[in-house]
Amino acid sequence: MKIGLFTDTYRPSINGIVYVVESLKRELEALGHEVYVFCPAKSISPSKQAELLHEDEDSRIIRFRSIKGVFFDDYDTSVFFPPLVQRQIAELNLDVIHIFTPSQIGLLGVKAAKKANIPLVIQHCTDIYEFVDHYPAVLPGALALAGIIFPMSVRLRGHDLLEIAKLYKPRRGVTKWNKDIIESVITILYSKADAVIALCRKSRDQLKSWQYDDYLYDLILMPNGVDALPVPAAEEIADFRATWNLNEDDETFGFVGRLGEEKNLPILIQAFDQFIASVRPKAKLLFVGDFEYRATLEKMAAETGFSDRIIFTGAIPREKLGLAYSVLDVFTFPSLKDTQGWVLHEAAHAGKPIVIIDQGVSEVVKDSVNGYSAENTPESIAEKTISLLADPEKRRQFGVESKNLASKFTESRQVKKLEKLYQKLIAEKADA
Repeated sequence: MKIGLFTDTYRPSINGIVYVVESLKRELEALGHEVYVFCPAKSISPSKQAELLHEDEDSRIIRFRSIKGVFFDDYDTSVFFPPLVQRQIAELNLDVIHIFTPSQIGLLGVKAAKKANIPLVIQHCTDIYEFVDHYPAVLPGALALAGIIFPMSVRLRGHDLLEIAKLYKPRRGVTKWNKDIIESVITILYSKADAVIALCRKSRDQLKSWQYDDYLYDLILMPNGVDALPVPAAEEIADFRATWNLNEDDETFGFVGRLGEEKNLPILIQAFDQFIASVRPKAKLLFVGDFEYRATLEKMAAETGFSDRIIFTGAIPREKLGLAYSVLDVFTFPSLKDTQGWVLHEAAHAGKPIVIIDQGVSEVVKDSVNGYSAENTPESIAEKTISLLADPEKRRQFGVESKNLASKFTESRQVKKLEKLYQKLIAEKADA
């Protein structure tokens, strides 16, 4: 098969969607397929960016001119899709198109799929609906997406346009207006797909609840596959501990990932400051990652009485993240906005017990099997974390179960399921 993956975020950006697209490209190519990635250049000079990233024609990565994200966090704004570009996509004779982002390049993929009458798969990677609680400034971008970019990119019916026109009536509160726009646009867009992939039960249920009238689509629960990270050498672990003042007998819990406002990370500092630090005098809280919200978290940590026990390492290359997991006794994941949580799979592969709030976000965390489900309060997070820090045998048992659960969702396993979905959709198009 010739497969086109369309995304509005890619290297040199570092985020979950980038990892997913890279993983799918690699695994699908290993199965013998021809895979093209269509993505922003993060520059008005695509060839220059490709040169910097050591890409060539054989890599099958096709970049479009773009500027730094205007509408949505972590999404670049691609600014130029001449007819020549659309002809070049058509000339590739793709068999299936799979999009990951509902912005300009993603919508270009929708248009290309419809024009060529080939299967269109949309993957629901980002819960933009929930993100607007923390990023209300996306309203102009949401309105532009709904009223300008979307209609220009996707062939809409008169009924679709009437639904979109309703969105321009102001609502009480910017967040409410944002959410109404996103729910309507996503529902209309996804109804154009041959299949929509939900990465977790929470997303599946949310998307199902949005469907109405003839805005229906085939929803498939299919988490992304994630492989175990490289196991670090003992010397590397010792150096990491020395660098961050983590002793062998310390009880370390914490988070790995993007330090974004939407991740609900202050609750970990509150739990540590109010409960854990005094009950477990050797406990330390570790944040591994970076983003603009890091400065706020560091300020919060400095205002506690235990700032020397709350550690921020900054970003670590993914191939070295095994070091972070190796020193964690408990992995805590307080986010309520994720659609899967790639790091949950990494932590499970590393044999870590997990404390989570949003149970519906992952298939690799089962309450009282390999972790605990906490309420969204510092008290509950502290209670569950302390119970694991105080019980080495429970941590060991949960760690074994974490590895068992993670092994069911490896990259190769999940990509073979995706391959079967592509083949099924192609066959159905041929018979239609």
